[in-house]
Amino acid sequence: MEPTLTWLDLTASDRDKMRRVLDLFKEQGTVDEMGLGSLRDILSDALFPGTSYIQTRLRYVLFIPWMYRRLESRKIHSADVARQARKAETDLIGSLAHGQDAEGVIGVRARDSLARLPSSVYWSALVRWGIFRHRQSQGWYHTNFTRLADGHNAAGRPDDPGVVWTRQPNWHLRLPDPPASFPQEASFALTPDEADFLRGRLEEQCKGTLLAWLARKGSDAPAKCFWDDPDAGRASGKVRDTVELARRFSLHVQGIPLLYNLLLAERRHADHGGDGELIDRYRAELAEWAASEAGEDVYEPHVLWDFVACCGGRVPGPQHRFVEAWSRRITETSPDTVADDERLRRLVEDREYRLKGARARLVNPNRLLDWNGRAGVVRMDFRWIRVRQLLIDLHRGLAA
Repeated sequence: MEPTLTWLDLTASDRDKMRRVLDLFKEQGTVDEMGLGSLRDILSDALFPGTSYIQTRLRYVLFIPWMYRRLESRKIHSADVARQARKAETDLIGSLAHGQDAEGVIGVRARDSLARLPSSVYWSALVRWGIFRHRQSQGWYHTNFTRLADGHNAAGRPDDPGVVWTRQPNWHLRLPDPPASFPQEASFALTPDEADFLRGRLEEQCKGTLLAWLARKGSDAPAKCFWDDPDAGRASGKVRDTVELARRFSLHVQGIPLLYNLLLAERRHADHGGDGELIDRYRAELAEWAASEAGEDVYEPHVLWDFVACCGGRVPGPQHRFVEAWSRRITETSPDTVADDERLRRLVEDREYRLKGARARLVNPNRLLDWNGRAGVVRMDFRWIRVRQLLIDLHRGLAA
């Protein structure tokens, strides 16, 4: 069933937060059966700030301000800006869909019925990368649109001689102008000037992150996993440390969903028969994972806890104890016994029940029947599948 939330009398900022929550249900790679998503997201933000799994192509961060600047110039009233912006965004779908490269067009099937507009998908990037200068939510911008648009013409250009700034501009002063044919014609291909502008935003606003490093030193052919990317391997020590922290955590906890799915396959086989092949598959995958894990140095969770604290985050007690218990037991058992280790099995069963209660698949026969055979087993990639495409777009634009 499609997840929904209902709200009454919420502020624009509240609505923006609720939409971000709903996005988590739609994002690839965010299935969080064992409650580790907050740790994944802290590492993702440290590596690739402003990104998300539902972003597709980089030029959207220019399309959106271009459309809003057109609305500002037309003096659209705050009460009508959401409707006018929606029309502009849905009209853009057709322009992009008719281009030579239509991969990643948001809403290409939904069109006018699109529920999640590109502007809300990319708003975090616009704010984090300093393109929208007010550092506020999209709802705040809409609410204050009339006032902000009235001050728009006072901004001028950053290189105007003798300009004394009395207002903060809505958009970055060096934001490139759109092509003359926009929005009737649009493509995802960045011009060199546009790519250079975006690289500058990433280097300035995301300094000390892998995203900023790869914006400057990366290429248009990044590796399938960022920890295998040779350009990432040449980053500064702090960035490399974060890359290694993410890689090691990703591998260490990959065994948890594999064991969880093995338990589900066994339980359903016991209750309903079948699924023997699934049991064999998960035993084989667990054995492969355990061998890889055994080839690494012993995992030290305190390194991650210290990192989370430095990022201003907090590790909830149950999550802390779960990871610590998993790490401790993995060091005590051999790779060929992981699948049958009773303490690891109880640990995973207890974790699911604490998170889901009576809705846990391992205790609820109806929920077990809903299991599709593979729940949350994709290894954490920290949004790389999306960031990789953004970087490809950037470096192709720089080389154009």
